[in-house]
Amino acid sequence: MKLFYLPLESYQERYTWLMSCVGGWAETHFKKNNVDFERIEGEMIGSEITTGVVLDAYGRSYYAMSQIQKVILKIQKGEIKDGDVIYTEDFWQPGIESLFYIRSITGINFKIGCFFHAQSVDDSDFTYSMRSWIRDIEKGMTKGYDYIFVCSPILKELCEEAGFDADKFYVIGLPYNSEKLLEQIEYKEKEKERYVLFSSRFDKEKNPRFFMNLVRECPDIQFKLVKPRKTLSNDPEVEQEAYRLEKEVENFEIVDTSKKQDYYDLLAKAEIQFNCAYQDWVSWTLLEAITFGCKVLYPKWKDFPYELDYDERYLYQAENLSECKEKLYQLLDNEFDKNLLEIVKAHDKSWLNYLKTMKLVD
Repeated sequence: MKLFYLPLESYQERYTWLMSCVGGWAETHFKKNNVDFERIEGEMIGSEITTGVVLDAYGRSYYAMSQIQKVILKIQKGEIKDGDVIYTEDFWQPGIESLFYIRSITGINFKIGCFFHAQSVDDSDFTYSMRSWIRDIEKGMTKGYDYIFVCSPILKELCEEAGFDADKFYVIGLPYNSEKLLEQIEYKEKEKERYVLFSSRFDKEKNPRFFMNLVRECPDIQFKLVKPRKTLSNDPEVEQEAYRLEKEVENFEIVDTSKKQDYYDLLAKAEIQFNCAYQDWVSWTLLEAITFGCKVLYPKWKDFPYELDYDERYLYQAENLSECKEKLYQLLDNEFDKNLLEIVKAHDKSWLNYLKTMKLVD
C-alpha cells in the first residue's frame, strides 16, 4: 500500500510553513515509520494570505484543485491502486468530490483520509456564516471520506449533532512533531524574560479585546503581541485599538514576526503564553508554547480544560478578567512544570496513530 500525501499550502505566517513543507512534520513521521509515500504538490498563486484569514480564498481553491488534477491523472494511469490511501491535510479540499465520483465509477478501492480542523459546526469558525450552503456539502464529503481525524471529542460531538457520518471520525490529536520543529529552527535554549505573549491571530474569534483589557489591568507586567501578517487583525477597529494601546501604555509591544524564526525566538524567551480565544481546538500555539518551555494560561472553554488535564493553575473562567489577572500573577511566581510536556508528547504520537488507523503501519 502507498500513501499519496496532499499537504496544505505552506505560508510563512502559519504553522504550515514547517508542518507541510518538503521534509516537514508530516513527512518526517512517514519516513520514521517506513511508509511508502508520494507528495502531491499543488500550484500556489501567492506567497501570502491576502483574501481571507486562515487560508487564502483564491489560493486554497487553486492549490487544492491543482493537487486533485494530479491525483486524477495518477488514478487514470493506474499508479493509484486498490488499498492505496490518499490523505489531505484539510477536510476542505476543493475538488475532492471528483475522487469520490471516480472511485464509484471505476471501482478502484483506494481510501481517502483527511484532518478536520473545524468547519461550519464551530459557531466561531469563519465558515459558520456559510452554513446555509456549506453544511450539506460538508455532510456529503463526510460520506465520501474513509478516515476523518479530529483533535477533540467535543468537536466530534458537534459533527455528530450536525448529522455528519460519525463512524468516519477518529479522535486522535493534532499532527504535531516537536522534535522536527526544534531541528528545523536550530533551537537553542534561551533565558526566560518576564513577559506574557499573545501568539494567536489577533482576529475577532480570538477575543482580542479581552487581552487588551488584561494589559490595561496589569501595568506592572510586560505583554507582547505577535504580528505575522501585514494586517494585524480581521477587525479594523481592533487593529486601530491595538496600535493606540501600544502608544498609550509602556507594558505592551506589537512585535513583527513575519519571519518564522523571529516568532520562535520570541516564544523561547516568553515566561507565559496567553490565550482567550472563542475559536480554537487544542491550539497549535499551546503545543508550541509548551515545547518552548512556556507556562500557559487558557480559558475554561471548549476542550482547553480537557487538554490541560483540568489543572487550575493554567485555567481561568472564560471572560472573567479578575480571575484571569489573579491566575496570571500566580503563574509568574511559579516555575515551569515539566509535566506539561506530556501534552506535547501525546500529540507527537498523533501521526503514528493516523497511519495505524489507515492501515499503513501495523
